[in-house]
Amino acid sequence: MNGKRKRLFLIDDDVLAMNELKQKLDSSTYVQVCGEATKIDEVWPRIQATQPDIVVVGSVKQTEVGVLCQQIRFQFPQIMFIAACSARELHWEPFFRNLGIWVLTKPVEVSQLEILSCQSGLGGMHPMNGIAATASTVFPPPLPAALTISETRNEPAYPSTPHEDKHLITVYGPKGGVGKTFLSRELAIYFTQQKKEGRPLKVLAVDFNLDLGTIATSLNLPRTPNLFTWVKEIDDQLAQIVRNEGKEPESLTHQEWQEYTMAARISPQDIQKYVVIHPDTNLHVLTSPRDIRQSFEIKDYHLYLILETLKRSDYDVVFIDTAPDTTDATIQALFFAQKVVMVGNPVVDAIENIQRMLKLLREAEYPEERIQICINRVQRREMFTVEEIRAYFQLHPGKVLYTIPDDQEVKRSINTGVPLMLYPGKSAAKDSIEALGNSLVMTDKGGTVEAQGNNGKEKKKRQPLFSWLRKS
Repeated sequence: MNGKRKRLFLIDDDVLAMNELKQKLDSSTYVQVCGEATKIDEVWPRIQATQPDIVVVGSVKQTEVGVLCQQIRFQFPQIMFIAACSARELHWEPFFRNLGIWVLTKPVEVSQLEILSCQSGLGGMHPMNGIAATASTVFPPPLPAALTISETRNEPAYPSTPHEDKHLITVYGPKGGVGKTFLSRELAIYFTQQKKEGRPLKVLAVDFNLDLGTIATSLNLPRTPNLFTWVKEIDDQLAQIVRNEGKEPESLTHQEWQEYTMAARISPQDIQKYVVIHPDTNLHVLTSPRDIRQSFEIKDYHLYLILETLKRSDYDVVFIDTAPDTTDATIQALFFAQKVVMVGNPVVDAIENIQRMLKLLREAEYPEERIQICINRVQRREMFTVEEIRAYFQLHPGKVLYTIPDDQEVKRSINTGVPLMLYPGKSAAKDSIEALGNSLVMTDKGGTVEAQGNNGKEKKKRQPLFSWLRKS
């Protein structure tokens, strides 16, 4: 602590709870309250004036806690954020943790804040295990080669936001077999053919379906090197640091590994060592492991560090293909993404799963403007119209629902491993994928494409068919 108490700023519209916490903190030798705010318009000028080390955010009716923390962190990247939640708010804990926010349960104890105040010395370390902070903070010496540790509070280990020209896009389908990997591949190939300011875009496709990913197969590419190659090198470098401190790597707990890894910084240039390159398009691909069992060794902190490094890389567009689940890899990919393409088919189970996922994200106040919904394999006559699907998803009237028609060329592309975007001539599916791509990234080709919600088709009214689906 260097004999200096950490400066604490409190945000809470529950004045009684905030005063109780201030009274408890009066006797602390580790933290001191430097300011407080009960209204949103008080937050910015007071934080600017007080320059706190830590911000504790309680109940704020005027905004969402995660959004508020992200806005403050953009201006003050060195600040640590703690969400003080009531028992009924604790179901948001995984979302707060993936936003880099520590979570404590009200009433907050002084000892908890004192323990977490030690963590702020790691500069930008992100919580990956809720309130499971330890009193002893680890300060490893510099790591060799690509892996380094930031120890100064004014130099966070991770930048708070990617460069404005960076586009990190997660492709997600909450049901298997909907064409998610196909769409990831085609969008990635499409952007290798685009330019910005006269320069070809540099594009990376990442397979985050760790156990059963097939991007490499879909492009006829080898699976070596891959994500697991990268993970093993991270582990080897961290293990050496642990040994240099006189410890045995086998003795470290999961939390202790998180403390080392969350303070680490990998050089983005080293990504090149782990990618394979598609020769026809120069698309870079970071593939999933060769052996399913290797995926079991990839931990949450590995994924976080990899995503942070991808965010700082020199790729113009990064596509992350995910598994049809809600595992840690998928959730982290969703929360790191600047845009999400949510993919489904016009069938009951796929549509219902999208609706369930949208409901979950809305409850977490995930920014819905990030999400583009795409219904794949749409035939001329479907059981459900686009209007019915839009109504079931409760989309804003101005929100575009993208559709990709069922196309014989798509089946041939999947079976041959030749991307549809490399086929000569035009096809309906190809045009629809380009329209979706142009809504995601601005290129020399032009601005965002204003596609029709139903691609200009199917205006005829039909009897609603969703009444029997459970909308819980």
